[in-house]
Amino acid sequence: MFFLELPLVAATDTAEIVRGTTIAVVTIVVLVVAVGVVAFVTLFRRGGDRGIRGTASQSALESRAAGLLVALDDRVREADLELGFAVAQFGADAAHDFTSSLAEARGQLTEAFRLGQQRDDAASTTDQRRRGLTLQMTALCEKALATLDRFDASFAARRQDEVEASATAQQLRAQAVRLLDRLAAGARQLAAAEELYDDDVLTVPRRELAAGRSEIAAAETALDAAAANISPTGVNAVTDTLRGAATALHRAERAAAATDQAFAEIAEAAAAVLQLREATHSDLLEARLAAESAPDPQSGARILTAIAASERALERTVAASSNRHSPLEQLALLNDARTELDSALSTARNQQQRFEHARAAYQGTLVAARSQISVVRELVGRGGASARARTRLAEAERQLMIAEAETDPVEALDAIRRSVTHARDADALARY
Repeated sequence: MFFLELPLVAATDTAEIVRGTTIAVVTIVVLVVAVGVVAFVTLFRRGGDRGIRGTASQSALESRAAGLLVALDDRVREADLELGFAVAQFGADAAHDFTSSLAEARGQLTEAFRLGQQRDDAASTTDQRRRGLTLQMTALCEKALATLDRFDASFAARRQDEVEASATAQQLRAQAVRLLDRLAAGARQLAAAEELYDDDVLTVPRRELAAGRSEIAAAETALDAAAANISPTGVNAVTDTLRGAATALHRAERAAAATDQAFAEIAEAAAAVLQLREATHSDLLEARLAAESAPDPQSGARILTAIAASERALERTVAASSNRHSPLEQLALLNDARTELDSALSTARNQQQRFEHARAAYQGTLVAARSQISVVRELVGRGGASARARTRLAEAERQLMIAEAETDPVEALDAIRRSVTHARDADALARY
Protein backbone atom coordinates (compact mmCIF):
# COMPACT_ATOMS: atom_id res chain seq x y z
CA MET A 1 0.00 0.00 0.00
CA PHE A 2 2.82 2.39 0.84
CA PHE A 3 4.55 1.90 -2.53
CA LEU A 4 1.28 2.28 -4.43
CA GLU A 5 0.45 5.69 -2.89
CA LEU A 6 3.90 7.23 -3.46
CA PRO A 7 3.44 8.13 -7.16
CA LEU A 8 0.10 9.80 -6.38
CA VAL A 9 1.73 12.03 -3.79
CA ALA A 10 4.51 12.96 -6.23
CA ALA A 11 2.00 13.75 -8.98
CA THR A 12 -0.02 15.95 -6.62
CA ASP A 13 3.06 17.88 -5.55
CA THR A 14 4.09 18.39 -9.16
CA ALA A 15 0.66 19.77 -10.08
CA GLU A 16 0.75 22.18 -7.16
CA ILE A 17 4.21 23.36 -8.18
CA VAL A 18 3.12 23.94 -11.77
CA ARG A 19 -0.01 25.75 -10.68
CA GLY A 20 1.94 27.97 -8.28
CA THR A 21 4.56 28.73 -10.91
CA THR A 22 1.84 29.66 -13.42
CA ILE A 23 0.16 32.01 -10.95
CA ALA A 24 3.50 33.64 -10.17
CA VAL A 25 4.31 34.14 -13.85
CA VAL A 26 0.87 35.60 -14.57
CA THR A 27 1.21 37.94 -11.60
CA ILE A 28 4.58 39.16 -12.80
CA VAL A 29 3.26 39.73 -16.31
CA VAL A 30 0.29 41.70 -14.96
CA LEU A 31 2.58 43.83 -12.82
CA VAL A 32 4.90 44.52 -15.75
CA VAL A 33 2.00 45.52 -17.98
CA ALA A 34 0.55 47.72 -15.25
CA VAL A 35 3.89 49.44 -14.72
CA GLY A 36 4.20 49.94 -18.48
CA VAL A 37 0.73 51.46 -18.72
CA VAL A 38 1.44 53.81 -15.83
CA ALA A 39 4.75 54.82 -17.40
CA PHE A 40 3.10 55.37 -20.81
CA VAL A 41 0.32 57.50 -19.30
CA THR A 42 2.86 59.53 -17.35
CA LEU A 43 5.00 60.11 -20.43
CA PHE A 44 1.93 60.91 -22.51
CA ARG A 45 0.74 63.44 -19.97
CA ARG A 46 4.16 64.97 -19.73
CA GLY A 47 4.45 65.08 -23.50
CA GLY A 48 0.98 66.60 -23.80
CA ASP A 49 1.82 69.08 -21.09
CA ARG A 50 4.97 70.00 -22.96
CA GLY A 51 2.80 70.44 -26.06
CA ILE A 52 0.55 72.84 -24.20
CA ARG A 53 3.14 74.52 -22.05
CA GLY A 54 6.04 74.36 -24.46
CA THR A 55 8.53 77.07 -25.12
CA ALA A 56 6.22 78.90 -27.57
CA SER A 57 4.79 81.98 -25.86
CA GLN A 58 1.13 82.86 -26.01
CA SER A 59 2.06 85.95 -28.00
CA ALA A 60 3.89 83.83 -30.59
CA LEU A 61 0.96 81.42 -30.84
CA GLU A 62 -1.54 84.24 -31.33
CA SER A 63 0.72 85.87 -33.92
CA ARG A 64 0.92 82.61 -35.87
CA ALA A 65 -2.84 82.07 -35.58
CA ALA A 66 -3.46 85.61 -36.85
CA GLY A 67 -1.15 85.00 -39.82
CA LEU A 68 -2.91 81.76 -40.69
CA LEU A 69 -6.31 83.43 -40.31
CA VAL A 70 -5.39 86.19 -42.75
CA ALA A 71 -3.83 83.66 -45.14
CA LEU A 72 -6.93 81.45 -45.07
CA ASP A 73 -9.28 84.40 -45.52
CA ASP A 74 -7.30 85.47 -48.60
CA ARG A 75 -7.13 81.91 -49.90
CA VAL A 76 -10.90 81.43 -49.60
CA ARG A 77 -11.42 84.64 -51.59
CA GLU A 78 -8.93 83.43 -54.21
CA ALA A 79 -10.59 80.01 -54.24
CA ASP A 80 -13.84 81.69 -55.33
CA LEU A 81 -11.99 82.86 -58.42
CA GLU A 82 -10.49 79.41 -58.88
CA LEU A 83 -13.91 77.79 -58.62
CA GLY A 84 -15.43 80.09 -61.23
CA PHE A 85 -12.67 79.29 -63.67
CA ALA A 86 -12.85 75.55 -62.93
CA VAL A 87 -16.60 75.49 -63.57
CA ALA A 88 -16.19 77.43 -66.80
CA GLN A 89 -13.37 75.18 -68.01
CA PHE A 90 -14.31 71.74 -66.73
CA GLY A 91 -18.03 71.97 -65.95
CA ALA A 92 -19.97 72.04 -62.69
CA ASP A 93 -19.87 68.25 -62.23
CA ALA A 94 -16.09 68.09 -62.42
CA ALA A 95 -15.80 70.93 -59.88
CA HIS A 96 -18.39 69.46 -57.51
CA ASP A 97 -15.86 68.11 -54.99
CA PHE A 98 -14.00 71.40 -54.99
CA THR A 99 -17.28 73.26 -54.38
CA SER A 100 -18.00 71.08 -51.34
CA SER A 101 -14.46 71.43 -49.99
CA LEU A 102 -14.52 75.18 -50.48
CA ALA A 103 -17.79 75.37 -48.54
CA GLU A 104 -16.18 73.32 -45.76
CA ALA A 105 -13.10 75.58 -45.73
CA ARG A 106 -15.35 78.64 -45.56
CA GLY A 107 -17.16 77.08 -42.60
CA GLN A 108 -13.84 76.42 -40.87
CA LEU A 109 -12.82 80.02 -41.51
CA THR A 110 -16.08 81.24 -39.96
CA GLU A 111 -15.50 79.05 -36.92
CA ALA A 112 -11.92 80.30 -36.58
CA PHE A 113 -13.19 83.89 -36.67
CA ARG A 114 -15.77 83.00 -34.03
CA LEU A 115 -13.11 81.51 -31.77
CA GLY A 116 -10.97 84.60 -32.25
CA GLN A 117 -13.89 86.84 -31.30
CA GLN A 118 -14.57 84.66 -28.26
CA ARG A 119 -10.95 84.90 -27.20
CA ASP A 120 -10.81 88.68 -27.68
CA ASP A 121 -14.14 89.38 -25.96
CA ALA A 122 -13.33 87.41 -22.79
CA ALA A 123 -11.01 89.81 -20.98
CA SER A 124 -10.82 87.51 -17.95
CA THR A 125 -10.05 84.38 -19.94
CA THR A 126 -7.36 82.31 -18.25
CA ASP A 127 -4.07 81.75 -20.03
CA GLN A 128 -4.87 78.06 -20.49
CA ARG A 129 -8.30 78.79 -22.00
CA ARG A 130 -6.89 81.52 -24.24
CA ARG A 131 -4.15 79.16 -25.38
CA GLY A 132 -6.70 76.45 -26.14
CA LEU A 133 -8.81 78.79 -28.29
CA THR A 134 -5.70 79.92 -30.16
CA LEU A 135 -4.63 76.33 -30.84
CA GLN A 136 -8.12 75.48 -32.11
CA MET A 137 -7.99 78.44 -34.50
CA THR A 138 -4.58 77.30 -35.75
CA ALA A 139 -5.74 73.73 -36.34
CA LEU A 140 -8.84 74.83 -38.26
CA CYS A 141 -6.84 77.17 -40.50
CA GLU A 142 -4.15 74.57 -41.20
CA LYS A 143 -6.73 71.93 -42.12
CA ALA A 144 -8.60 74.28 -44.47
CA LEU A 145 -5.39 75.49 -46.13
CA ALA A 146 -4.26 71.90 -46.72
CA THR A 147 -7.57 71.12 -48.42
CA LEU A 148 -7.32 74.13 -50.70
CA ASP A 149 -3.69 73.28 -51.54
CA ARG A 150 -4.73 69.78 -52.59
CA PHE A 151 -7.33 71.05 -55.03
CA ASP A 152 -4.96 73.68 -56.40
CA ALA A 153 -2.54 70.90 -57.28
CA SER A 154 -5.34 68.78 -58.77
CA PHE A 155 -6.57 71.51 -61.07
CA ALA A 156 -3.04 72.47 -62.09
CA ALA A 157 -2.39 68.88 -63.17
CA ARG A 158 -5.69 68.66 -65.03
CA ARG A 159 -5.06 71.84 -66.95
CA GLN A 160 -1.92 70.34 -68.40
CA ASP A 161 -4.19 68.13 -70.46
CA GLU A 162 -6.46 70.94 -71.59
CA VAL A 163 -6.77 70.94 -75.35
CA GLU A 164 -9.71 73.27 -75.93
CA ALA A 165 -7.63 76.44 -75.91
CA SER A 166 -9.15 77.88 -79.09
CA ALA A 167 -12.76 77.53 -77.89
CA THR A 168 -11.82 78.84 -74.45
CA ALA A 169 -10.23 81.94 -75.97
CA GLN A 170 -13.35 82.66 -78.00
CA GLN A 171 -15.56 82.32 -74.95
CA LEU A 172 -13.32 84.65 -72.97
CA ARG A 173 -13.37 87.32 -75.69
CA ALA A 174 -17.17 87.18 -75.78
CA GLN A 175 -17.24 87.51 -71.99
CA ALA A 176 -14.94 90.56 -72.21
CA VAL A 177 -17.34 92.28 -74.64
CA ARG A 178 -20.32 91.65 -72.36
CA LEU A 179 -18.44 93.01 -69.35
CA LEU A 180 -17.38 96.16 -71.21
CA ASP A 181 -21.04 96.88 -71.98
CA ARG A 182 -21.96 96.30 -68.35
CA LEU A 183 -19.23 98.63 -67.10
CA ALA A 184 -20.32 101.28 -69.60
CA ALA A 185 -23.82 101.17 -68.10
CA GLY A 186 -22.27 101.54 -64.64
CA ALA A 187 -20.31 104.59 -65.81
CA ARG A 188 -23.54 106.25 -67.00
CA GLN A 189 -25.13 105.51 -63.65
CA LEU A 190 -22.12 107.05 -61.90
CA ALA A 191 -22.42 110.25 -63.93
CA ALA A 192 -26.06 110.61 -62.83
CA ALA A 193 -25.21 109.86 -59.18
CA GLU A 194 -22.49 112.53 -59.13
CA GLU A 195 -25.22 115.16 -59.41
CA LEU A 196 -26.82 113.97 -56.16
CA TYR A 197 -24.27 112.48 -53.82
CA ASP A 198 -20.97 113.31 -52.12
CA ASP A 199 -17.75 111.95 -53.52
CA ASP A 200 -17.31 109.77 -50.43
CA VAL A 201 -20.54 107.93 -51.24
CA LEU A 202 -19.30 107.15 -54.73
CA THR A 203 -15.84 105.93 -53.73
CA VAL A 204 -16.73 102.25 -54.03
CA PRO A 205 -18.46 102.36 -57.45
CA ARG A 206 -15.70 104.58 -58.85
CA ARG A 207 -13.00 102.22 -57.63
CA GLU A 208 -14.84 99.12 -58.81
CA LEU A 209 -15.47 100.57 -62.27
CA ALA A 210 -11.80 101.47 -62.63
CA ALA A 211 -10.77 98.03 -61.38
CA GLY A 212 -13.15 96.32 -63.80
CA ARG A 213 -11.79 98.24 -66.80
CA SER A 214 -8.22 97.49 -65.72
CA GLU A 215 -8.95 93.76 -65.39
CA ILE A 216 -10.59 93.62 -68.82
CA ALA A 217 -7.58 95.34 -70.35
CA ALA A 218 -5.29 92.77 -68.69
CA ALA A 219 -7.49 89.94 -69.98
CA GLU A 220 -7.41 91.28 -73.52
CA THR A 221 -3.61 91.59 -73.37
CA ALA A 222 -3.37 87.96 -72.23
CA LEU A 223 -5.77 86.78 -74.94
CA ASP A 224 -3.74 88.59 -77.60
CA ALA A 225 -0.58 86.95 -76.30
CA ALA A 226 -2.20 83.51 -76.34
CA ALA A 227 -3.72 83.91 -79.82
CA ALA A 228 -0.39 83.57 -81.60
CA ASN A 229 0.28 80.21 -79.93
CA ILE A 230 -3.12 78.61 -80.25
CA SER A 231 -3.34 75.74 -82.67
CA PRO A 232 -6.77 74.26 -83.41
CA THR A 233 -5.31 70.82 -84.10
CA GLY A 234 -3.17 70.06 -81.08
CA VAL A 235 -2.39 70.64 -77.42
CA ASN A 236 -1.62 74.29 -76.76
CA ALA A 237 0.93 75.57 -74.28
CA VAL A 238 -1.20 78.59 -73.40
CA THR A 239 -3.19 77.26 -70.46
CA ASP A 240 -1.56 79.54 -67.91
CA THR A 241 -2.07 82.58 -70.13
CA LEU A 242 -5.73 81.76 -70.67
CA ARG A 243 -6.14 81.06 -67.01
CA GLY A 244 -4.76 84.52 -66.28
CA ALA A 245 -7.22 86.05 -68.73
CA ALA A 246 -10.12 84.13 -67.21
CA THR A 247 -9.09 85.17 -63.70
CA ALA A 248 -8.90 88.81 -64.78
CA LEU A 249 -12.35 88.60 -66.35
CA HIS A 250 -13.76 86.96 -63.26
CA ARG A 251 -12.39 89.83 -61.21
CA ALA A 252 -13.89 92.28 -63.69
CA GLU A 253 -17.24 90.54 -63.27
CA ARG A 254 -16.96 90.83 -59.52
CA ALA A 255 -16.13 94.53 -59.92
CA ALA A 256 -19.21 95.03 -62.08
CA ALA A 257 -21.35 93.21 -59.51
CA ALA A 258 -19.86 95.33 -56.72
CA THR A 259 -20.67 98.46 -58.69
CA ASP A 260 -24.29 97.40 -59.13
CA GLN A 261 -24.53 96.50 -55.46
CA ALA A 262 -23.06 99.86 -54.37
CA PHE A 263 -25.61 101.80 -56.40
CA ALA A 264 -28.42 99.60 -55.07
CA GLU A 265 -27.29 100.21 -51.48
CA ILE A 266 -27.12 103.97 -52.06
CA ALA A 267 -30.69 103.97 -53.41
CA GLU A 268 -31.84 101.74 -50.55
CA ALA A 269 -30.22 104.06 -48.00
CA ALA A 270 -31.84 107.13 -49.57
CA ALA A 271 -35.27 105.46 -49.34
CA ALA A 272 -34.60 104.38 -45.77
CA VAL A 273 -33.70 107.96 -44.81
CA LEU A 274 -37.13 109.18 -45.94
CA GLN A 275 -38.88 106.39 -44.04
CA LEU A 276 -36.82 107.02 -40.92
CA ARG A 277 -37.59 110.75 -41.00
CA GLU A 278 -41.32 110.02 -40.99
CA ALA A 279 -40.92 107.49 -38.16
CA THR A 280 -38.82 109.95 -36.16
CA HIS A 281 -41.50 112.66 -36.47
CA SER A 282 -44.02 110.19 -35.02
CA ASP A 283 -41.65 109.23 -32.23
CA LEU A 284 -41.12 112.89 -31.34
CA LEU A 285 -44.86 113.40 -30.87
CA GLU A 286 -44.94 110.40 -28.52
CA ALA A 287 -41.80 111.58 -26.73
CA ARG A 288 -43.17 115.06 -26.01
CA LEU A 289 -46.26 113.55 -24.41
CA ALA A 290 -44.11 111.13 -22.43
CA ALA A 291 -41.91 113.99 -21.18
CA GLU A 292 -44.94 115.81 -19.81
CA SER A 293 -46.10 112.72 -17.92
CA ALA A 294 -42.69 111.41 -16.86
CA PRO A 295 -42.73 109.69 -13.45
CA ASP A 296 -39.72 111.67 -12.18
CA PRO A 297 -37.54 114.66 -13.19
CA GLN A 298 -34.61 112.45 -14.18
CA SER A 299 -36.69 110.44 -16.68
CA GLY A 300 -38.22 113.62 -18.07
CA ALA A 301 -34.80 115.22 -18.55
CA ARG A 302 -33.52 112.14 -20.34
CA ILE A 303 -36.47 112.17 -22.74
CA LEU A 304 -35.99 115.89 -23.44
CA THR A 305 -32.30 115.31 -24.21
CA ALA A 306 -33.20 112.53 -26.64
CA ILE A 307 -35.85 114.75 -28.26
CA ALA A 308 -33.27 117.47 -28.85
CA ALA A 309 -30.84 114.98 -30.42
CA SER A 310 -33.53 113.66 -32.78
CA GLU A 311 -34.57 117.18 -33.79
CA ARG A 312 -30.96 118.09 -34.59
CA ALA A 313 -30.56 114.91 -36.66
CA LEU A 314 -33.72 115.73 -38.62
CA GLU A 315 -32.61 119.31 -39.27
CA ARG A 316 -29.17 118.22 -40.45
CA THR A 317 -30.46 115.56 -42.80
CA VAL A 318 -33.11 117.82 -44.32
CA ALA A 319 -30.61 120.65 -44.86
CA ALA A 320 -28.02 118.30 -46.39
CA SER A 321 -30.49 116.86 -48.89
CA SER A 322 -30.69 120.17 -50.76
CA ASN A 323 -27.07 119.71 -51.92
CA ARG A 324 -24.84 116.78 -52.80
CA HIS A 325 -25.05 114.58 -49.73
CA SER A 326 -24.47 111.14 -48.23
CA PRO A 327 -27.59 109.10 -47.49
CA LEU A 328 -25.39 106.67 -45.56
CA GLU A 329 -24.28 109.43 -43.17
CA GLN A 330 -27.87 110.67 -42.85
CA LEU A 331 -29.00 107.15 -42.04
CA ALA A 332 -26.32 106.82 -39.37
CA LEU A 333 -27.33 110.15 -37.79
CA LEU A 334 -31.01 109.24 -37.66
CA ASN A 335 -30.35 105.73 -36.39
CA ASP A 336 -28.11 106.95 -33.57
CA ALA A 337 -30.64 109.59 -32.53
CA ARG A 338 -33.47 107.09 -32.68
CA THR A 339 -31.55 104.59 -30.57
CA GLU A 340 -31.17 107.24 -27.87
CA LEU A 341 -34.86 108.13 -28.11
CA ASP A 342 -35.95 104.49 -27.92
CA SER A 343 -33.83 104.01 -24.82
CA ALA A 344 -35.32 107.09 -23.14
CA LEU A 345 -38.87 105.98 -23.92
CA SER A 346 -38.43 102.30 -23.08
CA THR A 347 -39.95 102.56 -19.60
CA ALA A 348 -42.92 104.57 -20.87
CA ARG A 349 -43.86 102.07 -23.57
CA ASN A 350 -45.76 98.84 -23.11
CA GLN A 351 -44.72 95.59 -24.73
CA GLN A 352 -46.81 96.06 -27.87
CA GLN A 353 -45.47 99.57 -28.39
CA ARG A 354 -41.89 98.32 -28.00
CA PHE A 355 -42.53 95.68 -30.67
CA GLU A 356 -44.03 98.22 -33.06
CA HIS A 357 -41.21 100.71 -32.65
CA ALA A 358 -38.59 97.96 -32.95
CA ARG A 359 -40.12 96.84 -36.24
CA ALA A 360 -40.11 100.41 -37.52
CA ALA A 361 -36.48 101.01 -36.50
CA TYR A 362 -35.26 97.64 -37.73
CA GLN A 363 -35.42 98.27 -41.47
CA GLY A 364 -33.38 101.46 -41.42
CA THR A 365 -30.78 99.91 -39.15
CA LEU A 366 -30.67 96.85 -41.40
CA VAL A 367 -29.82 99.03 -44.39
CA ALA A 368 -27.10 100.77 -42.37
CA ALA A 369 -25.60 97.44 -41.30
CA ARG A 370 -25.58 96.01 -44.81
CA SER A 371 -24.05 99.18 -46.24
CA GLN A 372 -21.32 99.32 -43.60
CA ILE A 373 -20.53 95.63 -44.01
CA SER A 374 -20.33 96.05 -47.77
CA VAL A 375 -17.82 98.88 -47.39
CA VAL A 376 -15.64 96.82 -45.05
CA ARG A 377 -15.80 93.79 -47.34
CA GLU A 378 -14.49 95.96 -50.13
CA LEU A 379 -11.67 97.23 -47.90
CA VAL A 380 -10.71 93.69 -46.85
CA GLY A 381 -10.94 92.48 -50.43
CA ARG A 382 -8.19 94.90 -51.40
CA GLY A 383 -5.88 93.03 -49.01
CA GLY A 384 -3.75 94.13 -46.11
CA ALA A 385 -6.50 94.22 -43.50
CA SER A 386 -5.50 92.81 -40.12
CA ALA A 387 -6.88 89.68 -38.49
CA ARG A 388 -8.71 91.86 -35.94
CA ALA A 389 -10.48 93.81 -38.69
CA ARG A 390 -11.52 90.60 -40.40
CA THR A 391 -12.69 89.12 -37.10
CA ARG A 392 -14.90 92.14 -36.40
CA LEU A 393 -16.28 91.93 -39.93
CA ALA A 394 -17.10 88.25 -39.45
CA GLU A 395 -18.85 89.08 -36.16
CA ALA A 396 -20.84 91.86 -37.85
CA GLU A 397 -21.93 89.38 -40.52
CA ARG A 398 -22.86 86.83 -37.84
CA GLN A 399 -24.98 89.35 -35.93
CA LEU A 400 -26.65 90.32 -39.21
CA MET A 401 -27.60 86.68 -39.78
CA ILE A 402 -28.94 86.44 -36.22
CA ALA A 403 -31.02 89.58 -36.72
CA GLU A 404 -32.48 88.33 -40.00
CA ALA A 405 -33.43 85.00 -38.41
CA GLU A 406 -34.84 86.46 -35.16
CA THR A 407 -38.63 86.54 -34.82
CA ASP A 408 -38.74 88.81 -31.77
CA PRO A 409 -38.55 92.38 -33.17
CA VAL A 410 -36.82 93.78 -30.08
CA GLU A 411 -34.16 91.05 -30.13
CA ALA A 412 -33.76 91.48 -33.89
CA LEU A 413 -33.21 95.23 -33.46
CA ASP A 414 -30.63 94.64 -30.73
CA ALA A 415 -28.78 92.17 -32.96
CA ILE A 416 -28.74 94.46 -35.98
CA ARG A 417 -27.46 97.32 -33.83
CA ARG A 418 -24.65 95.05 -32.62
CA SER A 419 -23.92 94.29 -36.25
CA VAL A 420 -23.58 98.01 -37.00
CA THR A 421 -21.22 98.47 -34.04
CA HIS A 422 -18.95 95.60 -35.10
CA ALA A 423 -19.00 96.77 -38.72
CA ARG A 424 -17.90 100.26 -37.66
CA ASP A 425 -15.12 98.77 -35.56
CA ALA A 426 -14.03 96.62 -38.50
CA ASP A 427 -14.01 99.66 -40.76
CA ALA A 428 -11.81 101.61 -38.37
CA LEU A 429 -9.41 98.67 -37.96
CA ALA A 430 -9.24 98.04 -41.72
CA ARG A 431 -8.28 101.66 -42.35
CA TYR A 432 -5.75 101.79 -39.51
